[in-house]
This record gives sequence, C-alpha cells and structure tokens, in this order.
Amino acid sequence: MVTIHLNGTAYQVDENSEESLMAQLKAQGAEIIAACNGAGICQTCAVRVKSDGPAPMGELTPMNETEELMSLPDGQRLSCQCNAKTDCDLELMY
Repeated sequence: MVTIHLNGTAYQVDENSEESLMAQLKAQGAEIIAACNGAGICQTCAVRVKSDGPAPMGELTPMNETEELMSLPDGQRLSCQCNAKTDCDLELMY
C-alpha cells in the first residue's frame, strides 16, 4: 500500500491493483469528477504530482496510449488511467 495525499487528505491505495488510481480514491470517498466514467477522454479527473523530486512523474505508472493521445499539459495525468507506484502528493486539476 502507498499513501496518496490528494488536496490535503491522505488515502491508502494498492500500487499493485488493477483498479485505477481514480477508482481506488473514489472508493474511499475522494470527490473526483469523472464526466466520461473513466474512459480517459474528458480530462476531468486530471491530477498533477506536487512532489519536488528529480522525477516526480515516476511516482505514477507510465502513461498509457490513451493518455498519450490526449496531449495533456506537462505534469498532468489522468487518474482514471494510472496508478501510484510510491507515496505522493497530488492536486486535482478540476
């Protein structure tokens, strides 16, 4: 289990889960908008890693094809398409 701080609240997620980061956070009560229900097309579940390490995006699983096609702004990820690999501090974009 890893700890995710999302907008100041701590959540525990399973880094080995097949469930997305968004699904795991929502199951614990996190209020994440997901207009497309996790299909990866609306960007309303976008998060940004706030950590200041040398490779903060390394705290999340690699981008998948869906995210790459979305041309997200630098530093943003779709929480419906990734999972956490290590503890991290995230900020919801919407």
